[in-house]
Amino acid sequence: MTRLLFFGLFLSAAALTTLPSLANAQTLVAPSFLSGDSFTMGVTDIISAGDPGEDMNWDFSAIVTQDSYDIHILPSSPSPYEDDYPGANWIMELPSYSQSVYMNLGPEYFEFFGGVEQGVSYPLADSDRFWPYPFEYGATWNDSMSGTLNVQGTIINRSGTTESTMNGYGSVSMPGGVQLDDVARVEMTREITDSSFTGVNIYVIHQIRFHQGDLLAPIVVQTNFQVITELDTTVSNSTEVLQSYAVGQTSIEQPQSEFGMFPNPARDDVQLVWSSFDASSKTVEVSDITGRVVEEMRSVSGMSSTTIDVRSWASGVYTVTVNPGQKNPTTKKLIVE
Repeated sequence: MTRLLFFGLFLSAAALTTLPSLANAQTLVAPSFLSGDSFTMGVTDIISAGDPGEDMNWDFSAIVTQDSYDIHILPSSPSPYEDDYPGANWIMELPSYSQSVYMNLGPEYFEFFGGVEQGVSYPLADSDRFWPYPFEYGATWNDSMSGTLNVQGTIINRSGTTESTMNGYGSVSMPGGVQLDDVARVEMTREITDSSFTGVNIYVIHQIRFHQGDLLAPIVVQTNFQVITELDTTVSNSTEVLQSYAVGQTSIEQPQSEFGMFPNPARDDVQLVWSSFDASSKTVEVSDITGRVVEEMRSVSGMSSTTIDVRSWASGVYTVTVNPGQKNPTTKKLIVE
């Protein structure tokens, strides 16, 4: 099985959950969203997730992402592989990895049924329920899953367990001075065993995830991913942070990695983030729905982010363009509430 398959079905697929409505931070509720919603997660090296506990303030303001990927939400029916996943109600599409992950995103469970990669379907016979809704502070959840997969002609017997605990709530400090309240902290460990004639592989995925209200996307996800074989153990670590959220997209576009934007929608400060390896300065232009330019700015050379204050702006949809006037400028929509 390829490394990309494990990233899609075990790492990104677990990194889930429209617009934030503030809920009691002591209870994680089922997400609220629309078909066609999409969001972008920025990726960087591992960063401390902080301690669990009550009324905490977790500080992720220093995060600078080095890569990103998009996730699009579509109904599971109609879809080419819906018969393989009769219990699923939603698909999480990862365009840059050519993957589709079949999920339940509520109302009862955050549940994983398997997925499709490069046109090959890998359904589980027994789904993996990550946690129930509502999921309250101090509660622990356990589940098991199983399936038989045909991976490039090799039959793999898969089994696994999941343990999740909601062990914290409080506020989160995001890059660009953004402060988010009513945030729930969930710690989840998945251990997956694959057995075939070639031997046994064990995958251990430990995540610390931060969710706000009924927002579909996680705010921050810290992941430790171990691959244990008879000969070796490999470990990879990453931190992912929500960069942008778009509502009700009618078509799937390939991700644009020129810059990330968070939060979106916004009321106060909006952070723009680009690769920390790019030493050039960026020109940023923001236009309202009539095309009138309402903001022009240039980032500091060598800095990986800049912030726009939208407190005095009228509510509506704005267009943010990085390096306008160049041959291929990058453009994203910003919603100001």
